Amino acid sequence: MSNKQTSSGRVSTSRANDSQIPASIDVLVPTLKGLNNEFIEHVRSRIPVHCLLTSSVPGPARARQQLIERVDTEWFAFVDDDVMLRPEWWATVTGMIDPNVGAVEGLWSYTAGDRRVSDYTRAMARLAESSGRESWTDRIDRAFTGDTLVRTKGVSGIRMPNIPVWEDEYIRMWVQRNGYKWLRTPNVVCDHLRKYNLRLAYETGKYGYYLGRLSLKGQLRRVAQLPFKVLFSLAYTRNIYAGSFAVEKELKIFKGVLHAYVQRRSCSPLYHLSRP
Repeated sequence: MSNKQTSSGRVSTSRANDSQIPASIDVLVPTLKGLNNEFIEHVRSRIPVHCLLTSSVPGPARARQQLIERVDTEWFAFVDDDVMLRPEWWATVTGMIDPNVGAVEGLWSYTAGDRRVSDYTRAMARLAESSGRESWTDRIDRAFTGDTLVRTKGVSGIRMPNIPVWEDEYIRMWVQRNGYKWLRTPNVVCDHLRKYNLRLAYETGKYGYYLGRLSLKGQLRRVAQLPFKVLFSLAYTRNIYAGSFAVEKELKIFKGVLHAYVQRRSCSPLYHLSRP
């Protein structure tokens, strides 16, 4: 399935050279489900689509690997079927392209899908601003490829392990190893439409440690900060569910990190996932 259309205007702050902006790109949707017409039309209205590709294998890492191998354009975009791109998405991400950029990740929000996550993140951003401590910001710095424009050369040679989470971060690490920058838009350009899956929080901790992105010391600090964070979140948002969500998430992540820390001592091969 393909469609061609011209791109919209570029953002004025960090304007890309017109010759660098792709005329059309492959759009990769890592899902085994069929795509409904509403989603297809939504993607076409936001992106000049060359081909719209879906995966035929289970698992996020395997699906993204398979789709990358089918790309036929200089740039491509991952667009998950549970996101909605805002009207300025294309102009914003292409406006950040330069010869050294390997990917531009669209900053996303849970406001439309999970108010708990949105409120807690908003409270932590306010706490970080008030205290001057960036470490209070809730969001762990990990890649999200659900609405990301990627240079095909940036993922050349990638072979992703079959991991249930953090496959996005593995892609970012590969792009950076290939000598390119991974950028994130300064403003929200995408909405996540589903609820946060707390069942994966344990895996987030375990595989985050394997990939060298989370540490036992860092997670101990986050757990120790929880009482104050939760009280601040309740006072700022009046949403008790935001605090209970944070407690459950952080404790599960800590448990996963602790498990991985112990496995490292047993020389588990999973610990070396981040090494090509």
